[in-house]
Amino acid sequence: MQVEFDEVSGRNTTGHEWDGIKELDTPVPWPTRWALWLTILFAIGYWLLYPAWPVFSDFTRGALGYSSRELVLEKVANAADSQADTLAVLVDGNLEELAGDPEVHAQFEHAAGVLYRDNCAMCHGRDLKGQKGFPNLTDGHWLWSGLPEEIEYTLQVGINSGHEDERAAEMLAFGAQGILEKADVRAVTHHVLAISGQEHDGELASTGATIFEENCAGCHGDDGEGGYEIGAPSLIDEAWIYGGSREAIYRTIWSGRRGVMPFWSGRLTDAEIRKLALYVHWNGQERSDD
Repeated sequence: MQVEFDEVSGRNTTGHEWDGIKELDTPVPWPTRWALWLTILFAIGYWLLYPAWPVFSDFTRGALGYSSRELVLEKVANAADSQADTLAVLVDGNLEELAGDPEVHAQFEHAAGVLYRDNCAMCHGRDLKGQKGFPNLTDGHWLWSGLPEEIEYTLQVGINSGHEDERAAEMLAFGAQGILEKADVRAVTHHVLAISGQEHDGELASTGATIFEENCAGCHGDDGEGGYEIGAPSLIDEAWIYGGSREAIYRTIWSGRRGVMPFWSGRLTDAEIRKLALYVHWNGQERSDD
């Protein structure tokens, strides 16, 4: 690196050269220098006056004690106050009447849809049609009735959720727990296939009918129609949460089932739970009635 004198500009070079282009040793203009120093001073002042530096589990508060968190909380509180009268319609109203009110539908449909997608869609799908292991909310087949108030209660306490008032539903593992032998499980499987209108072995189904009456009818009913009161699914319709094939039915009888739905009371407000109940009714139960 060789420093040279540039006769045209009257300045020395820095000795740097790129493809024949030599860099002049030109000082930074004074306005730019002042601008740099002013930004440094401004930054120091900002650090002193406002919250800026993290300190282990806390942060420096700043001489002005400014907090955007307080402003945000204040705005949230003001928004909640302004919505109180509107949400009172949901919280205090009769849920069945609200479900049939077109004005309520138009007013809360969008917000309820956002709540659903944020909290429920990962299991039941954005279209409410569920997936394997998670029920379809649009087919009209419900374990505890599809009435709006029953949907609301299920949202509040969940299913096998750990809530003190949870809805409890469990299919025993008849094979794995040694309640039935493999041959009996196979026979009951064919009986379920028979009452659900599927291809089956008649002799096995006949044997399975007796075993079903002794072990399964207490929950699913004599004809396999299920029951709202205890959350036992119907075995004679086309709705199967875990699959209705011979293999799937056998596996369910052998290993049992115990699905879990979380409870939302304490996690969502009463108004939000009602919005979700209405949304499921509007976009699920009503769709199944079309």
